[in-house]
Amino acid sequence: MSRFRLKVMDQDDEQKYRSFISTMPHAMLYHGWEYMEFSKGLVGGNDHYLIALNKEDNIEGVLPLIYKEGSLGRVYNSLPFYGSNGGVLANDQECFDFIIENYNRFVEDTDFAASTVITNPLRPSDNYEGIASNYKDYRIGQFSSILFSDDHENKLMDSFHYKTRNVIRKAVKEGVEVSIDNSAIDFLYNTHVNNMTAIGGKPKPKAFYENFPSYYQAGKDYNIYLASFQSEPIAAMLVFYFNGTVEYYTPVIVEKYRSMQPLSLLIYHAMIDASKIGYVRWNWGGTWASQDGVYSFKKRWGTYDINYYYYTQLKNSDILKASRKEILDQYNNFFVISFDQLKSL
Repeated sequence: MSRFRLKVMDQDDEQKYRSFISTMPHAMLYHGWEYMEFSKGLVGGNDHYLIALNKEDNIEGVLPLIYKEGSLGRVYNSLPFYGSNGGVLANDQECFDFIIENYNRFVEDTDFAASTVITNPLRPSDNYEGIASNYKDYRIGQFSSILFSDDHENKLMDSFHYKTRNVIRKAVKEGVEVSIDNSAIDFLYNTHVNNMTAIGGKPKPKAFYENFPSYYQAGKDYNIYLASFQSEPIAAMLVFYFNGTVEYYTPVIVEKYRSMQPLSLLIYHAMIDASKIGYVRWNWGGTWASQDGVYSFKKRWGTYDINYYYYTQLKNSDILKASRKEILDQYNNFFVISFDQLKSL
């Protein structure tokens, strides 16, 4: 008989959940209670967190899941919204296995269209090979070590590629000034939209920028770094702080100032500040294997790579006949299936 029992988490479990997450050294921003509450509103979804309780009714493991209804059925993600990492957090292997076993039972017994678990790159040793899935994909997680006990500026600079050191010095020479301005949300959002539109990308919704300050505390949970030239904002960067990790979340730049390299100077300053207060790593986020340019840019900041995986159980094969537009319309901000698997793009 297992020493755990499974439960679907509810609001009454908030304090237990917060206490559990606070003890987990590999928990990421996306595992936090605030992220659950915030992301549900953003994606129009509902939570279905599977938690493992011990005999004292304390949480020892969790698999966060958020779902959304659509014309092809219900879709589950762990977790949704631009590939947020989820996966199992557990105190030990027995608890990890218990949650995987119960997730597999949930997959077998539940009527849904697709369910995807995105693993945690801070737990690369976790073995998901037994998880219910019929599609698998991966991303390259890139991280920079930023923990230094002293001489933060020079030790960080020494860890970078010489080309990165040169562009930081260029920005300084050009007269770029750096500050923290957590009121610069409108500039951050508008420039983000301009940047993403220019490359045919998908901007994060305005609701994200309007609402994240209601869930996170400025100066503690996040900062907006602002680069200015002759008192004019020319670049900005939103970073989140959680459990020893700095999340490089939204970098933006006014195109005509790109050659001045203000964003590189912002990153350097933010790394120095985080290193001085004891942050361990800088998370650049996931990179597709095909994104050579993006990968190379990050690599020059002294990164190390950790692959993480998407395990998808597809139960409604009609998804493969759907168009990319239909999936995006019905399941906006959720991962359903890699688009290269669709018969009709």
